[in-house]
Amino acid sequence: MPRLARVAETRTEVLLTELLTAQGWDVRRPPNGELLRQQEYKDYPHLLDIFRGKSKKSGGGDGLPEALLVDKATMQPIAVIEVKATLSDLPKAIREATEEYGKSCIHAGFTPLAIAVAGTSEDDFSVSVSKWTGHKWREATYEGNAIGWIPNRADAAILCIPGGSAELRPTIPPPEVLAARADEINRLLRESHIKDEFRPAVVAAIMLALWHSKGTLRKDPAHILGDINEECKKAFWNAKKPDLADSLRVDEANETLRVKAKRLVTILELLNVAVLTAEHDYLGQLYETFFRYTGGNTIGQYFTPRHIARLMADMCDVSKRDITLDPACGTGGFLIAAMNRLVEVDKLSRDAVVKLVKSHLIGFDDEPVTAALCVANMILRGDGSTGVKHGNCFTSDEYPVGKASVVLMNPPFPHRKTDTPPEDFVDRALAGLSQRGRLAVILPGSILVKKEEWRNKLLRKHTLNGVVDLPGELFQPYASATTTIVLVTKGVPHPADQPVFFARIENDGFRLRKGTRIARLGSQVADVLRAYRQRTVVPGLCGLSTITTDDEWAPGSYIPTRPLSAKDLLEESELVCRLKSSATVKFAPQIIAMMDDIDAGHVTPVPYLQLSGKEPSHNSAKGTIGSYFSIVYGQPEIEDKSWLSDGNRAVVASGGIDNGLYGFCDFDSLLAPPFVTVPRTGSIGEAHVQEWPCAVTSDCLVLVPHKGVALPVLYAAAAVLRREKWRFNYGRKITPDRIAPFKLPITDALLDGIAVCLERAASVERMALCGDAAIDATDAKIAESRLDEIRKHPERVLRGVALEAKLKEWES
Repeated sequence: MPRLARVAETRTEVLLTELLTAQGWDVRRPPNGELLRQQEYKDYPHLLDIFRGKSKKSGGGDGLPEALLVDKATMQPIAVIEVKATLSDLPKAIREATEEYGKSCIHAGFTPLAIAVAGTSEDDFSVSVSKWTGHKWREATYEGNAIGWIPNRADAAILCIPGGSAELRPTIPPPEVLAARADEINRLLRESHIKDEFRPAVVAAIMLALWHSKGTLRKDPAHILGDINEECKKAFWNAKKPDLADSLRVDEANETLRVKAKRLVTILELLNVAVLTAEHDYLGQLYETFFRYTGGNTIGQYFTPRHIARLMADMCDVSKRDITLDPACGTGGFLIAAMNRLVEVDKLSRDAVVKLVKSHLIGFDDEPVTAALCVANMILRGDGSTGVKHGNCFTSDEYPVGKASVVLMNPPFPHRKTDTPPEDFVDRALAGLSQRGRLAVILPGSILVKKEEWRNKLLRKHTLNGVVDLPGELFQPYASATTTIVLVTKGVPHPADQPVFFARIENDGFRLRKGTRIARLGSQVADVLRAYRQRTVVPGLCGLSTITTDDEWAPGSYIPTRPLSAKDLLEESELVCRLKSSATVKFAPQIIAMMDDIDAGHVTPVPYLQLSGKEPSHNSAKGTIGSYFSIVYGQPEIEDKSWLSDGNRAVVASGGIDNGLYGFCDFDSLLAPPFVTVPRTGSIGEAHVQEWPCAVTSDCLVLVPHKGVALPVLYAAAAVLRREKWRFNYGRKITPDRIAPFKLPITDALLDGIAVCLERAASVERMALCGDAAIDATDAKIAESRLDEIRKHPERVLRGVALEAKLKEWES
C-alpha cells in the first residue's frame, strides 16, 4: 500500500509540474526558478517559520504545503499548493491550502493564493484556486464559474490583491510557452505521419471541437477522432457555415493519431482552449506558431502579427460606424483587430460587439481550409456568423463593391509569375471601398520604387496618406520579407501640396530569439501612431514630404537622419576595424602571396580613378560623405564572377562575408588602397574598409578618399553607411547620389578613438603576417605612420576615461 501511495504521489507531482509549466511558471527551485517543494524549504528559515506548528497530522507539530510558488527576487510566497492523489480528496486539499497553510501566510503578513490540485493523470484531475479577500477565502472565477487552471504569473499578481476582484480573464501564455507546446504538438503530428501543410488544420479542428464540447470529448482511442470531427461539424453548422463544415477535420483512419490525440487534447486543455472568449486570439496566435512548420509560405500567406494588425486598425480609426473588409482574410487577424478596437475604443460590451460585427466585418479567402480557420477563429470569439466567405474576392458575386468604409489587408505575396500581383489586390480593395474610404495594406517594399505606372495611376485617383516600413524580421521565423504599410484614401486625387507621412519601425516591441519572437523594450509602434495622427517629424523615425507622380514612395528617401552620437560612431567604427583585422588574420597566407607578387612586379595596383578614367560622383556640401570621397561603381569587367579562377588576388564582392572578400582569384587589375566598399546587392550597405590591394566587382560602390583624407575618416564613413543601410533594399538600390549627402560628423576625439583601434588592430595583423619579412616591413610602415599621428597629439589619446575604457575593451 505505501508503494502504491508513493506512485500516486509521484504522478500528482508530475501533473503539478505540467500544470505550472503550461502557464509559464519556472518550476526550477530558486534562485533560478519559482517553485519550492517540501524537501527544499529547509534552506529558507523565514518560510519554515510561517508554517511552524501547522502539521496535517493530529497532535500538532510542523507542517508544510506540498509546494510553494515564490517571487524569486524577494522569496515572498505567491501561492501555496496542496495536492492529493484522488479526485474525491479535492475538498480536503482545498481546506488544507486555505485554512491551514494559506492562513499561516496571512498571519505572517502575506496574501498568497491557495491552490488545490487533485488527481494523478492529465485527463482526470481538478484544480481549485482561492484568493484572500481581506476577511475570507473566495474561489477565483471566470464568468461566474470557478476556474479550473493555475493562473499565470501576471494573473496571480492581480488575484493576490486582497481588495481586488476574484473574477479572472484568462490571458495568453508567453510566446516561449506557446513555442514549446508547438514543438511538442508538431512532434506528435509528425509521428502520426501528418504532412506539414495539413497540421494547422488538424490542430484547429481539435481546438474547435474541444471548445465546442466544453471539454467533454471522449479521450479513449475508439472515440476521440470521431468526436473531434462531430463537434467541429456542429460548430460550423451552428455558425451557419455548413459549406465549411468538412474543411477542418482529422483522419479517423489514422491509427497512430488515434493514440496520440489524447495527448494533443491534453496540451490544448492546459492552454485553456476550452474557455476561450472573444478577447483572446488563441487560434490565430497558435496557428502563427505552427505556420513555420507548414510550408504555407509557398502560397505567400504571411499572417500578420496581431500588434501590427491593431496598428493598422488604429491608423484607420476603425469605429462602430465602419464596415471593415479584408479581401484576403487568412485566419482573420485584421477582422479581429477591428473587433478588439470596438471593445476598447467604443467601449462596447462583448455581446454588443458580437451583434454588431455580424454585418460590419467582411472577409474573403479562396483557400477552403484557411477560410475555415478564419470562421473558427470568429466562432471562438463568440461570433461565427460574420461575413467571412469562402470565395475569390475577384470573382465572387458577394463581393461588396463600394460598400466598405475601411479595408485592412495583407495580400498574398507572389511566388510565381502566374500568381496574382499585390497591386491587383489593392485595386480590388479600393473597388470595395465607398468614396473617401480608408485603406491600410501591407505590400512588398519593392513596389514602393518599382511599379511606377501603377503608383502614378493610384495617385491620379486616390490620396496617399502614409507609408511605414516594418521590421525586417517581422514575419520570421515563418517567412522573410521586406514589407511596408501603405495608407490610402479612396476617390480623392492626391493633392500636390499635401505632405505624405513616411516612417520606419525598427523596434516593434519584439525580437527574434531561437526561432520565436519574444517581447523587448523600446517599441516604436505607439510613437509612429502618435506621429501619424499629429503629423510630426522625428529624425530617424518619421518625416513628412510632398510627392509627385514621378517620386518613389520608399520611406528611406524622406525620413531625416537622426544625428549619430560620437559613441555610436566609435562603436560602429570599431566593428568595421575588427572585421578588417579578422579577414587579414584569416587570409594571411593569401595576402602574403599577393604582396610578394606586387613586390616582384608581377602586378601593380592602380588608383581607381586613374584605372577607370571616369568622372567621379561627388557632393560639395561640407561635412558630407561626398565632400570627403569620390563615389564610383566597382570594376565593370568583373560584373560576372563565374569566369574567375582560383588565384591569389583579393576580390571584393556584394556577397563577401570576410570584410567583403569574395575570394582570391586569378585577376591582375587591382585597385590601390585605401578605400571603402559598399555592396549594392547581397549584404546591402555592409560597408568595409579595404587596406590591402584588391579588385572590386561592379555590384559594389567604391568610395575613394580625396587627397589628404586620413585613414580613420574611412572607418567613420563606413560606420555611417552601415547605420543608414536600412534606407536601401533590393528595390531601392544604393547609388552614389543617394549616399553622397549623408552627414559625416568628424571630430578630433572620434578620429583619435579610431586611430587607437587601428593601432591595436595593426599589432594583431603584424603577428599574423610576420612569417614574411617583406610583408612585416610593409605592415610595420603602415603601423608606424599611424603611431606618428598619435605621437603628434599624445594628449588626445590620454585625456579621457572613456577612451581609456575603449583601450581596455579592445585589449580584452
